[in-house]
Amino acid sequence: GHDNIDVPPKSEKSGQNDATKTTSSLIPFRDYIPAYTTLHSNHLALSLHHFSDLTAQYPHNPRFLMKFAHIQQELGQILLAEQNYQRVRAIDPHWTDGMDKYAYLLYQLRMSRKNALMVRHGGYLHYVYSSYLGRDKVEEGMMGGTECGVEEDLGQLCADLLDSEDKRPEPWICLSLYHLARDDHEKAMAFVDKAISLNQQHAFSHYLRGSILLTSHRPDHAIVSFFRANDIQRDIPSFEGLVESYLAAGKFKEAICTAKEAISRCSKDARAVTLVGLALAQAPTSQQKGEGKDRAKRALKKALSMDPGSMRPLFCLVDIYASEGEYETCVKLLQDGLENCGKLNEDQLNNASAFSHTSTWNKEHADVIYVKLAEIHTYNEAYVEALNCYHVAISMNPHNGLAVQGLERLEKFMSGLDPDEAEGGDEVDDSEVKGGGRQGDGSEGYHY
Repeated sequence: GHDNIDVPPKSEKSGQNDATKTTSSLIPFRDYIPAYTTLHSNHLALSLHHFSDLTAQYPHNPRFLMKFAHIQQELGQILLAEQNYQRVRAIDPHWTDGMDKYAYLLYQLRMSRKNALMVRHGGYLHYVYSSYLGRDKVEEGMMGGTECGVEEDLGQLCADLLDSEDKRPEPWICLSLYHLARDDHEKAMAFVDKAISLNQQHAFSHYLRGSILLTSHRPDHAIVSFFRANDIQRDIPSFEGLVESYLAAGKFKEAICTAKEAISRCSKDARAVTLVGLALAQAPTSQQKGEGKDRAKRALKKALSMDPGSMRPLFCLVDIYASEGEYETCVKLLQDGLENCGKLNEDQLNNASAFSHTSTWNKEHADVIYVKLAEIHTYNEAYVEALNCYHVAISMNPHNGLAVQGLERLEKFMSGLDPDEAEGGDEVDDSEVKGGGRQGDGSEGYHY
């Protein structure tokens, strides 16, 4: 039998040159097959372990490095993924295949920075990501505008990909993300449509189109795009987009059915279980025979048991309990989340079972939990504890926009001022400051 698979060098113009010649072009089947089979069956933690071994054996193979980076990115290990994308760019500057995912990572980082910039200007963006610790800090000299190093990286990537290969969808996806980061949804949509015209089977193009439509408050149209992405590649992100679009469109039955389908497809992925909890939590009580919230709690607790470091089930569970006034339960859940942060060590990071959202959130985003804890203390009128939590969050990450904004609002309130007025003066009562946003359905604040 054949024990090896030949990986021929690709043409430089296609973005895949003969960089792999620096190592053997023969890849052992015993290493290659498990990595790809676990990836296509959505067993990402195990696949990450296999690709970690492959990239250690073949450090100059850009295809393995790209797959490794894709999985790290999907599991939330943003900074590690960025490093591997940069390694690919150093090995082969013309590499194109899959670089749209790198563009998406830079977009995620860009929006993180934008959050920090907006808060410095007195504005506020309610966005998914906190600034990523470990990357270069936002330059003080950049505070006068919206430019930052990450956006420059994204622009340079666009130019390089277009120079290398403009007949593939990746350069146009990169351009779409560049304009999306600049809040130009019209151009972003035009370029993603260009990408789809070049390759209608490119799943990420349809996914991005759905994301743009969903953020533009067009959930019914987003459903079509996410459905197409999911039809091409049944992965968790496309299931998430579908469920979120159904919920935004008020199609709760379809959301629950889609979430259950995600579990049948990815039974070992905590994100799939989380989707069921999210759908049940937001579905009207009349459709759940009064048991929706309890079923949602069970699903979210199961997701947390599968992945203790995942923020999305944790925060949704906390929001449910907060809506019921069970603040002590919320505090206990968040404190358990912080305790999990302290348990993670380098030995665990070397274990395949630890390759989950836990790795990134625990290492880089404990400040997010402190902000959520501060919000719960505020709901419970424990203002001193809330202040302490905001200060801890800011000390861990000075660019955490929600922490900075939350602290400013709470300090104004405790001084007898209206936190919603630029120039205070009016006294307010307790009910006007609690939380500063809607609670109970997990639809505001941090989402993961």
